[in-house]
Amino acid sequence: MEISCEVIRGNPVEQLALASLGAFAVVVGRHGSGGYSGMRIGSVVHGLLHRAECPVITVPGSLRG
Repeated sequence: MEISCEVIRGNPVEQLALASLGAFAVVVGRHGSGGYSGMRIGSVVHGLLHRAECPVITVPGSLRG
């Protein structure tokens, strides 16, 4: 299995959805920078869950304040 890391410009949801084509999985942080404190996932993860062509794995964000 190959793991890759890239920096790509553009709409995060669109770019991650494109990256999901042919991927084993997409791994993303689940805590967004906006919204309210009760949100469990950010808008990017929410959008990606509806558009990804592979499983989406979420990991918790940093506990640093």
